[in-house]
Amino acid sequence: MHRDIEACRSFIDAATFGLDDERAAVRVDGRWSIAEIIEHLDRTYTGTVKGLERCLDAGAPRVSAASARGRLRRFFVVTLGWFPTGIQAPRHVVPSGEMTLSALAGRIRTHLAEMDAVLMRASERFGAGPVLDHPILGPFTAADWARFHRVHTRHHCRQIDERRRRADGRG
Repeated sequence: MHRDIEACRSFIDAATFGLDDERAAVRVDGRWSIAEIIEHLDRTYTGTVKGLERCLDAGAPRVSAASARGRLRRFFVVTLGWFPTGIQAPRHVVPSGEMTLSALAGRIRTHLAEMDAVLMRASERFGAGPVLDHPILGPFTAADWARFHRVHTRHHCRQIDERRRRADGRG
């Protein structure tokens, strides 16, 4: 498994260790619950898989021209590993709130493995060039996608850690 995808799995495992469905479903201040954060991450993984599979099926990358703003955002996220806060998630990755953490646990592992495999296939097929646009950040290579998911997952797992600390009265 690619080191960035393996890191995603490790971040999720550490952030959710010992949580039950009831505790993971708690929403505080109108923000996503822990289960909803995990569902959001799962939706991003499956979205990447679907997009890359479309590229592979078509035999060609699906990318647009990179804007200056998109290149700058990509630099901060992919290169520097800094994920901004307060950005609205694209509609297709917003959690439904209908899944339990236990239902998501095995599912997300499967989807991470699927994403790892499709990233490898896309890299082999299209090389190091851009293969698929990120909806906010613009054209990504397969390596960019892996790195993006690592940074994005780490960002959300920090949110989970924060929610857990606050619920335990530690912050």
